[in-house]
Amino acid sequence: MAFLIVLLAIVVVGAIVLSLTLWRRTHAAESDPLDWLDGFSTSRYEPMERLFDKADYRFLSSQPGYHPSISRRLRRQRAGIFQSYLGSMIGDFHRVLKAARYIIVCAPEDQSKFARTMWRTRWSFYAAVCAIETRVLLHVLGIGRVDAHRLLAALGRMESSTRQLVPRFEAA
Repeated sequence: MAFLIVLLAIVVVGAIVLSLTLWRRTHAAESDPLDWLDGFSTSRYEPMERLFDKADYRFLSSQPGYHPSISRRLRRQRAGIFQSYLGSMIGDFHRVLKAARYIIVCAPEDQSKFARTMWRTRWSFYAAVCAIETRVLLHVLGIGRVDAHRLLAALGRMESSTRQLVPRFEAA
């Protein structure tokens, strides 16, 4: 069983690395990162926290005509929806990261402290993505639960830190 979990984790990490590499190639040239940041909000990802709510499954199981295969199908479908959200979130995280790098380069004062924070947040986000991918896979198999809070928190930290440092000369 432990071998299977390790093997699944390796496959998930490999898929994430491949996805990130492909994403970077297709999104090489984009517009001004600060323009994009103005319209961005992490609230668009809040439904991720409710997708695997146990109350939905309890309600479903209390309905007449319920069969366990219905819950399994719902779990698979919600995992697919979650994966779509996650793909968008990874893309948005990279856009926020791009805006943060832009700020570091263009800021009139030294931003080395922000750069270190950005680096830590970046790896925290990647670790949360790997963990959540594994949890989703296990959840589809009926094992454990999925909690997207850590992932949303990492994205929120990066966004708020970046917004705080948007250069004031942009408004002028």
